[in-house]
Amino acid sequence: MESKEWIEKAKILAVKFADNAPKHDRDGSFPFENFEALKNDGFLGLTVPKIYGGYEESLQTYVGVLETLALGDGATALALTMHLKIFGSEREAQSYPMVWFKEMCLAATKEGKLVNTAATEEGLGSPAGGGIPETIATRTSNGWQLNGEKTFTTMAPLLSYFIILARIDEENSTYLANFLVFREDAGLTIKETWDSLGMRASGSHDIILENISIPENRLLGKRKPGQTNKRSGPGTAWFALGVAATTLGVAQAARNYAVQFARERKPNNQQLIKNNPSVRSRIAKIDLLLHRSRTLIHDAADHWKQQDESINNKTRPLDRVVIAKIDTLNNCIQAVDLAMRVVGGVSLQKKRPLERYYRDVRAGLHNPPTEDRALEQLARSALDN
Repeated sequence: MESKEWIEKAKILAVKFADNAPKHDRDGSFPFENFEALKNDGFLGLTVPKIYGGYEESLQTYVGVLETLALGDGATALALTMHLKIFGSEREAQSYPMVWFKEMCLAATKEGKLVNTAATEEGLGSPAGGGIPETIATRTSNGWQLNGEKTFTTMAPLLSYFIILARIDEENSTYLANFLVFREDAGLTIKETWDSLGMRASGSHDIILENISIPENRLLGKRKPGQTNKRSGPGTAWFALGVAATTLGVAQAARNYAVQFARERKPNNQQLIKNNPSVRSRIAKIDLLLHRSRTLIHDAADHWKQQDESINNKTRPLDRVVIAKIDTLNNCIQAVDLAMRVVGGVSLQKKRPLERYYRDVRAGLHNPPTEDRALEQLARSALDN
C-alpha cells in the first residue's frame, strides 16, 4: 500500500477518534474501540516485516501515520507508537531470538495482539539514564523467576506481550536483560495507577511481577551495564521520531481549531478576529513552528534510512533524530500556547479541545531522549569526536 493510502485511512480514523477523545480524557479510560478500528484497518501490522504478514512500511510512512492519527487523539497515536516501534527498530537491530520476534509479528498481524516494553521504574526513572533496574531475574531449575514493579506501561489494559527490563546478579557480575512475559503468565498484575495530566487515555499503568516463572528461552538478550546495546540506535530513531510526530499531530489539531475559531469569531458584531493583526501574526508563527518541525522529522527519517556519514561536517543521522525530537517538542508547546492566545479565555473550557491539546503536547518532553541528554549528545558530537 502506498504511503498516501495509509495517510488517507488514518484521516478517516482520526475523525472517529476525535469524537470519543474528550470522554476518554475526562474519565482516564482506555479507548479499546480505537484499537479495534486500528486492527481492522491493518495498522497494527504497519511496521511488521512482510514475511510475517505485515506491511514493512518505512520510517517516513510511520511518522506520517502517527501525526495524522494524533489529529484525532494524541493518546491513541502515542500508544500505537509504542507497539509499532518494536517491529520497526527490530527489523534493523535483529537482536531478539527469531522464534519470539516471529511469534510477536504473527500475533500482531493475524490476531491484532499488542506488544510494548516495560522498562521504567519509580526509582529508576528512564533506563536511558544508565540506572540499574530493581526488577530481579533469578535463575531456577526450569528457567527464570521475575520479581519487580514497572511504571509507564503504555497500553497495559490491552497488551499481550511485555518486554521486561530486569537485572541478573550472578557470577559476581550484574547484567541488564530483557525477558518476554505473556499476559497470561501467573504472577503478572496490572495495577491501574495512570491518572496523569496529559495523555490520560494511554493506559500507562504500573505492572506487578510477582514470582513469575518463565522458561529459559524467554531471555531475549543480556549485556553488562555500559555495554553497547544493538537496539539503542534503531530504538532511539523509531521511538523519538514517533513521539515527535505524535506531538506534531496534537499541535496541528490545536492550530486547526484556532484557525477555524478565528475565521468564525466576531465579538459584539465587530469584524472577524481573523483580521486582527495580532491574531494573524500568531497564526503565522504557529505555521512556521509546525512546518519547521515537520521538516526536521522527515529530514531525520530520510537520513536515518540512508545512514550516510561519509561527508565531513555532516550532521550524523542519530543527531538529526534528537534534534528533530527536542526541537519539535518545544515548537509544539509554543504553537499550542499561541493557539490558546488566539482563542482567548474560552480556550480553558473543558468543552473545547484546546485545553486537552495543551496538556497532551507536553507529555513527550519526558520520553527519551530528554532535552538535557539530547543536548549532551549533540555537544559530544561537536566537541569530543
